[in-house]
Amino acid sequence: MSLKTRRYFAGVIIALVLPAFQTIGHCKPPPAIETVKIGVRRVFLVNGKPFFPIMSWLQDSKNFPAVKACGMNATAGYWPGSSGTKDVTEYIKLVRGAGLYGVMPFNARLKGHPALLGYIHSDEPDLPRLVSNAVIAPSKNLKINRRTPLWKLLDGVTHSWSVLDPLDGASITIKPEKAVTVSSLAVWLTVSKDLPLAKTILFEANGKKILTATLIAKKGRQKFDLPKPVAFSELKVTITATIKAKNAWGSLGEIEGFDRSGKNVLLARPRNAPRMTPDQTAAQYKLIKTTDPSRPVFMTFTGYFLPFFKKFSDAEREIYPRYVKSADVVGYDIYPIYGWNKPQWIHLVHDGTKRLAELAGDRPVYAWIETSRGGQWTGPLSGQKEVTPTHIRAEVWMAICRGATAVGYFTHVWKPSYNQFGVPEKNRKAMAEINAQITRLAPEILSASPKRAVTLRASGDVKVDVMARATSNGITVFAVNYDERLKQTKAVVKVDKLPAGTKVTVVDENRTISSQAGSFTDTFAPLAVNIYRIANASQK
Repeated sequence: MSLKTRRYFAGVIIALVLPAFQTIGHCKPPPAIETVKIGVRRVFLVNGKPFFPIMSWLQDSKNFPAVKACGMNATAGYWPGSSGTKDVTEYIKLVRGAGLYGVMPFNARLKGHPALLGYIHSDEPDLPRLVSNAVIAPSKNLKINRRTPLWKLLDGVTHSWSVLDPLDGASITIKPEKAVTVSSLAVWLTVSKDLPLAKTILFEANGKKILTATLIAKKGRQKFDLPKPVAFSELKVTITATIKAKNAWGSLGEIEGFDRSGKNVLLARPRNAPRMTPDQTAAQYKLIKTTDPSRPVFMTFTGYFLPFFKKFSDAEREIYPRYVKSADVVGYDIYPIYGWNKPQWIHLVHDGTKRLAELAGDRPVYAWIETSRGGQWTGPLSGQKEVTPTHIRAEVWMAICRGATAVGYFTHVWKPSYNQFGVPEKNRKAMAEINAQITRLAPEILSASPKRAVTLRASGDVKVDVMARATSNGITVFAVNYDERLKQTKAVVKVDKLPAGTKVTVVDENRTISSQAGSFTDTFAPLAVNIYRIANASQK
């Protein structure tokens, strides 16, 4: 590498590291962004220079000192009114004043802003929600509860329910996709304290009375045979009498209609559908790029693109290649501990990055990393597993070793109370160390692969991943033990044409390893990250 090139990389390191450790009260704005390009190897080029984004998510400006202290250089997301601002154009001024770049929701007035790193789609467009083809029309007097849609009456899930408010006199009309014939009808009551119960229900098929059912005040199916089979295209169900209670609103669990073979012909099972379709994200992407083609567009997915979760079928997962076309940068959020309380799923950060990188093609990939416990969906805080510095470091390097050229941190907690930056002090310290290391090693992380083959084999079938990069002085090898079984292992790192006795420096560990001919060996503790420099390793 020439002297000019060495000076260039030194400048990149200084430019990336210094902002991360300035306090917000004394922060100079980061260098104004004139251009953002995506280079080879998914590298962000800011003003023509390699840049590794390290992001926070959805932060009030009061948290920017903590964001900076943890070594982040960007923040993503905005909600109306955040930090007392009227819109995102005011918010990004606070972002820049804190020494950060912003990845912001699209607003045409952001075009050309010196702190604008990119735009971001609405979060998790692929987040599944249950939808149904069932058509159920309520009577005009009914108040609809969106959390318990009427289609739940036909979903086949007998422990779910639909709210009818008021229950007394409630009437709905079921319209099957095609005419059906039933020989019997059934009702599942829901029995709850302070709620009224349906006592009699009138069924009318195509406007004609076919059954008045008297119900018993108990849970479970109550089935009623008809005198003869009835065909209809509409079934009106009216609660004509109730057992009164404290509240006026009540609920029903399920309504079933069986043909002579015993098949429930009213059954309409729901399906998962994303909250935004690929066509909707494509339209938004077109609008953004037409208005401002100068910045990349980010998109964050849930982890459901992974077959592991079985949320979508193979056919349904075909939405993801279509989504990817509507973004220049793609990422995901999988929080094994914070989100699922399952440390044994930590390897999914590795697997998720690998899979998304395959889908992304040449687009940069990023991963959101968990930072603490305190999730709202994982039970009482006392039963939630801790997210440790070891977990955070391992997840970050799992993502990088599988091709991520940006990372972000999710810092929000809901328990014991809501806090946008609820990261424990020990984890903040670890994040600062991890991010300082990433920033310092960014020129090596973002470099090309060496021409000489570098592979790794771990004993005991332990999962260890490796990424090798060529540098001016040799080869840097990044490796992470991502085995969810938390096994220690010895690993042999093979480097083509490596002379015996070569000194291998273990970065930031104050130790060296002497190589054998063509390889060197090291120990990996559970979830350990080891980084090696092999000086003067010819690229020929």
